Amino acid sequence: MEKYFQSSWHVPFGEFSLKFDPLSFIFLVAVIILILCAGIYAVGYMRPYASKRPVGLHIFFYLVLSLALIVIVLANNVILFLGAWEIMSVSAFFLVVFKDEESDVRRAGFLYLIASHCGTFLLIIMFFLMASNSGSMNFDIISHAPFPPVLAGVIFLLAIFGFGVKAGFIPLHIWLPHAHPAAPSHVSAVLSGVMIKMGIYGICRVLWMIGVLPDWCGYLLLIIGVLCGVMGVLYALGQHELKRLLAYHSIENIGIVALGLGVGLLGESHRMPFLAVLGFGGALLHVFNHAIFKGLLFLAAGAVIQKTHTGEMDRMGGMAKVMPLVSILFLIGALAICGLPLFNGFISEFIIYFGLFQGIFHLPLQGTFVCALGIIALALMGTLALACFSKVYGTVFLGEPRVPKGSQLGERISLWMCIPMIVLAGFCLWIGLFPRTAAGIAFLGGAFLSHADLLELPMDNIFSPLTCMIGGVVLFLALVLILTYLRVLFLKALPASVSETWRCGFSYVTPRMQYTSSSFARLILDFFKRILFYKRTFPQVKGFFPQSASMSSSVSDFFEEFLFKPVFGKLTNLSRKLDISRIRYTQMYLMYIFLYLIILLVWKLK
Repeated sequence: MEKYFQSSWHVPFGEFSLKFDPLSFIFLVAVIILILCAGIYAVGYMRPYASKRPVGLHIFFYLVLSLALIVIVLANNVILFLGAWEIMSVSAFFLVVFKDEESDVRRAGFLYLIASHCGTFLLIIMFFLMASNSGSMNFDIISHAPFPPVLAGVIFLLAIFGFGVKAGFIPLHIWLPHAHPAAPSHVSAVLSGVMIKMGIYGICRVLWMIGVLPDWCGYLLLIIGVLCGVMGVLYALGQHELKRLLAYHSIENIGIVALGLGVGLLGESHRMPFLAVLGFGGALLHVFNHAIFKGLLFLAAGAVIQKTHTGEMDRMGGMAKVMPLVSILFLIGALAICGLPLFNGFISEFIIYFGLFQGIFHLPLQGTFVCALGIIALALMGTLALACFSKVYGTVFLGEPRVPKGSQLGERISLWMCIPMIVLAGFCLWIGLFPRTAAGIAFLGGAFLSHADLLELPMDNIFSPLTCMIGGVVLFLALVLILTYLRVLFLKALPASVSETWRCGFSYVTPRMQYTSSSFARLILDFFKRILFYKRTFPQVKGFFPQSASMSSSVSDFFEEFLFKPVFGKLTNLSRKLDISRIRYTQMYLMYIFLYLIILLVWKLK
C-alpha cells in the first residue's frame, strides 16, 4: 500500500518526495474530511463578517493551511516536511488572529506562534541527529539506518517535546486553551481536529523510522497519557467558556492517544506484536474519531455562539428550543467524546482498554503496574467527561434562557452550517455501529508502525466482544422503545386526569433556579481543589433581607500560572533591558539581508 512520487528541486538537502502509506492514509482521510466539512461550514458562518473584514484573505490562509496539512502527512523528506510544518504554523496564526482588533486574540495568536517556533527548533535538532546518523534526509533511508539506544532515546525525547508542543502535551499545552476560543469556530474545529494531530503524526513517523525503542519510552508515553487525560478533563470541568472547555478536552483526548501509543511501544519493545498492533491501532483510530466528534462539537458550538453572541455558558440556556437540530447534533458529539456505546469514541477507547488489559497479563511487573494505572485513569477520564458534558448540555441547551426572551432570536441557521455537522454526526454513528471497517484500517496502520504482519495476528478476537456489546446495547434500546410504545397504547385505553404539577410553593421556575456551569461542577472541583487551584469567591450573606449577591469560581492552570508566566515575565524584562541595542535604521537590516544572500551564493557556487 506504499506509493511514491519524487521530483528533484534546487533546495539544499531536499527533494520533492511524497509517500503514501497506511500511516499517512489514516491522517490524510481525517484531514480531508474535516477540512471539507469546516470549509463548507465557513460559507454560512463567515457570511455576517463579509462586509466588515477581509474574508478573502481568511479563505486564502485556510486553503494554504489545508495544503500544508496534506503535504505534512505525505512528505518523505526532512526539508519538505519542515517547510510544510512552518507554513502550517504561520497560516494557522493568521487564521487565529482573524479578530485582530481584540487584544486577547492578538495575545493568543502570538502565544501560539512562539510555542510553535520553540517546538520547531527542537525538531530541527532532532532531524539533524537522524540525518547525521543515516547520511540522508529521506525518511525511507533514515528508517533503514540502525540507531544506538542512547541516540534513539535522545531523538525520542526531542520528538516528545518538539511535536508535543503542537499536540498539546501537558505542560506544553499553554497555547491551546487560548488559541481555540480566539479563532473562528471552523478554524477551531480544524486546529483541534487535525492540526494538533500533526504532532501525533510526527511522533508516529519518528517511531516508525527509529524502530525498536527502550522500555522507558513506552512507560513515559503512558505517564504522559495519564497526566494529559486526567488533568485535561479536570481543567475542562472548571471552565465557563464553551470553546475553552472544548479546548481542554482536546488535551484529554490527546492523553488517550498517548496511552495507546505507550501500549504499542511496550508491545514492540517486548516482542509482542498483537499488543503493539492493539495499542498503535487504538491510538490511530482515536486520532480519526477525535477529529470527527471534536469537529462536530466545535461547529455546533460555533452555531450556538453565533446565535447568542457569547461563549459564556452561564449566559445561555434553553437553546434546544431555539436550535433543536443543533442540540441533537451536539448531543451526538457529546456522547461520542464521553466514549459511550453506539458512538465512535467508544470503539477506539475499547481497543485501548483491551490493549491495557493485555499489558497487565503479559508484561513484566512494572508494565503491569503502569497499565493498571492507565486503566484507572481511562475510567476516570470517561466518568469526568460524562459529568463535564452533562454540565455543558444542561447549562447550554436545557432549561430556560438566562437572557431576556427574544434576544436569542435571529436568522435561522444556514444550511451551509447544518450539512457538515450532519455528515460528521453520521460518521460518529457509522463507526460506532459498524466498527469493523474503520478499526481494520486502524489495525493496518498499527501493523505498519510496529513492522508486524497483520495476517498472522488474531485481530478477530477483538471484534467478537465488540459485536456482542454493540448488539446488547441495541437490543436493550429496542426493548425500551417497545415497552414505551406499549405503555402509551395502554394509557390511551385508560381514563387519565390532568392536573398541574405541585411547584413546591413557587409560582413558576425562573432561570435563577437552574444550575450554572459553576454550581454543577462545584462538588467535583472541591474534591480536586488541591491540584486544580480551584477558587470560589462570594460575599457573606447577612441579615434577614440580604441584598443581591453573586458567586464566581475559577480554575487556574498550574503550569501557566506558576511555570510559564514567571519565565515569560523575566524574559520580557530582559528584552526591555536589551532594547537599547536594537538597530533603529531599516538600511542596516537590508544590509544584513544582502550580506546573508551573498554568503548563500558563495556557498552554492563552491
